[in-house]
Amino acid sequence: MLPEIVITGANICQTAVPFIALSAYLPQWIKLVRTRSSQDISLRSWCIWTVSSLCALFYAIVQLLLNGRGWPLVFSTAVSIASVMFTVSLIFRYRPENLTKPTSR
Repeated sequence: MLPEIVITGANICQTAVPFIALSAYLPQWIKLVRTRSSQDISLRSWCIWTVSSLCALFYAIVQLLLNGRGWPLVFSTAVSIASVMFTVSLIFRYRPENLTKPTSR
């Protein structure tokens, strides 16, 4: 069995993951909002990351239910899926076909 200090350290590290990842998401979000263009961003890749994040969240919740421990993993995967889905929403919003103004008749 692992010493409690190792488990606590691992929990702290896992809880820090979404905050570290946020430092990578923020520049992407800022660029999308400033340029109002997602033309050069792969929507397919972000959709795959959405599925991957959903699988990770499912795993984290199952582990929490099985073991009664693992809130840091659930927290970090939930924040991850929220961040990925927010990015996908920005990509959709700033797609060139979504920015065209409807013509008046």
